[in-house]
Amino acid sequence: MKVLMCPPLHYEPAPGEDASAVMAEWRGLYRLLRDELDVQVDLLEPRPDMPKLVTAASGGFVWKDTFIASRPRDVSRRPEAEAWANFFMVRGYAMPDLPEGCTFEGGRDLVVADGTLYAGYRTDDDLAAHQALSEILDHEVQSLRLSDGWDWPLDTCLCPVGDGSALFLPDAFDPAARKEIQDHVPRLHPVDADDARRLGCNALFAGRNAVLPKGCRETGTHLKEAGFQVHHLPVAAYARHGAGPKALVLKIAG
Repeated sequence: MKVLMCPPLHYEPAPGEDASAVMAEWRGLYRLLRDELDVQVDLLEPRPDMPKLVTAASGGFVWKDTFIASRPRDVSRRPEAEAWANFFMVRGYAMPDLPEGCTFEGGRDLVVADGTLYAGYRTDDDLAAHQALSEILDHEVQSLRLSDGWDWPLDTCLCPVGDGSALFLPDAFDPAARKEIQDHVPRLHPVDADDARRLGCNALFAGRNAVLPKGCRETGTHLKEAGFQVHHLPVAAYARHGAGPKALVLKIAG
């Protein structure tokens, strides 16, 4: 498995948060992946004008030898796409552009479950991106409407585990999207409300290792019973942006 991360040198904690936790929590994930789970971790150089580069999954999406840069809903974050694109451009990736008018948050909006691409949406601009992604990748994209009561991206409520399994927060989807998931993902493991608020669905999987936010006890117990080695890590410094372990990495391969 190979991933890309960006150190949080310029990420500022919210008022009242422990500033030292910003780097300590990120470094804990980095060291776990690199030193214990045998994950190859490449690093993107941090930039002072782009403090949110640390949420690497929002940088774009990698599919085989193609990289599609994000086009964030927050217009102030759109320059970040160039930083991510430069990394992949020098490595020879194909880099098609999304059409104007699309919005796309990279691996936060688009997840892969056993070869199926699922994309979360709330607006028509999101749906336009899904159609463009399907054409660019030559692969069907299943659009899933998120419920009005869930403000975070798809990767915080649907988390593929592998072998036809996924962690799943039913209330984060509208009825049609919920049925689509239930009909096509063979083994769904609902995450309880407390673990969902702790970003239990934003887990990161490396082989049979599961990296969960600290405090997701019920989800951790379930994954242990399913044969996973579970690692709980604190990610509180990033949780206000809906970022758990998965959001802090951009998966490149494996």
